[in-house]
Amino acid sequence: MKGGKQYGSFGAVTLERKVDLSKGRKKITPELATGGGGGDIGKRIGHGGGDGGDDDGDDDDYFDDFDDGEEEEGGLFRRRIVIQELFNREFVDAVMQEWCKTMSNLPAGLHQAYEMGLVSSAQMVRYLAIFARPTHSRSFSRALPGWLSRGLVGRTLADPSFPHKIAFEFMATFFSSVWWEMNIRKERFEHEWDLAVVNALTASCCNVMVLGLLAPCRSYGSTSRFDFQNAIEKLPNNMFEKSYPLREFDLQKRISAFFYKAAELSLVGVVAGSIQGGLSKALSARKERRLSVTIPSVSTNALGYGAFLGLYANLRYQLLSGLDQYMIRRFDVLGVAIFFSTALRLTNIQIGESSRRTWLGEEADPQYSDRLLRAYKRPVEVAGDQQDSRWFISKDAIVSGLGLLGIKQGGTEAALSKPRRKRVVRKKVASS
Repeated sequence: MKGGKQYGSFGAVTLERKVDLSKGRKKITPELATGGGGGDIGKRIGHGGGDGGDDDGDDDDYFDDFDDGEEEEGGLFRRRIVIQELFNREFVDAVMQEWCKTMSNLPAGLHQAYEMGLVSSAQMVRYLAIFARPTHSRSFSRALPGWLSRGLVGRTLADPSFPHKIAFEFMATFFSSVWWEMNIRKERFEHEWDLAVVNALTASCCNVMVLGLLAPCRSYGSTSRFDFQNAIEKLPNNMFEKSYPLREFDLQKRISAFFYKAAELSLVGVVAGSIQGGLSKALSARKERRLSVTIPSVSTNALGYGAFLGLYANLRYQLLSGLDQYMIRRFDVLGVAIFFSTALRLTNIQIGESSRRTWLGEEADPQYSDRLLRAYKRPVEVAGDQQDSRWFISKDAIVSGLGLLGIKQGGTEAALSKPRRKRVVRKKVASS
């Protein structure tokens, strides 16, 4: 206060006050762990001392028997805990809100199933994860006709790995078929590569058709004009397909599905065999030299492909589909299930390629059989009648034909490579 004594009672009075405009800071000390812990062994008060640093900072108070929950029993081959699908409308709406989608974004068939409460939350997640984003599967499905696009969406809802299985089946079958063609045609492969490519493409397309027709599918609200069409639509695609709402599969329907798919695949095989037989005949007519593999007639090729797909391929892929579904439900680790599924598919393709030519009636030309040519070119070192040599050559031709069925015979070639020993007959002379 200034001015009181200096200027009298009428002086001005001035008040000075220092104002601190800086913002106050509050220091917060984190609370220490006061319970449990093994950092201190009890000699002094250390507020617990944490956990001793022996288990990466995990607190064992939240787990039973000091189990951190990081390792599960069973390892890689542990059994999977199957969780039932939820068809509650609230869960499905929550999934759509998370993806920022509405009912107007769904296709007509899925929209109808959504209104009827036939779509589970897991199926909606599968659909949105593939078709709600700019993926290759969505672009491919939009380029297909309507009925094919619906089939692709339904099979993807039942099995999210269906597009990957289709791509793997086509590539594996194509390269396996080319490998078999190279082994059969040998040095003539360079001159007959077009025939080999036709055979490989036909086999790949047929395997893809079998896989697509036998894959599990989700279809909703489809009705037809005639009763037999409705009965066919209610059949499963394979004998091991899982039942779902509006589609209950009993034993009778599963057996009927096997025979119906056999007839359907036989028709596909007849069409594919006719196309392949016609192309093979047209390409072989342009060849000047004799082919290393005999080409059957168009009718024989068509009937052979029909029987091969309807009976043999149908049975193999039915069993493969059942084993695939079992492994998905059995193993909790997805990588283990994918590994066994891929191994089974490769084995199935190899078995099919080794037996397909037998069903189609394709045989290697005996004129270009390596062992037969070696038998003719090998000099005869034995003294015997002419009938024996002819017998050995014809027997080698028969053995070379058995080699197409995977039966390796080395006895004939080994016998031909060894010179025949003369039979020495010794007569005992009786002494008189």
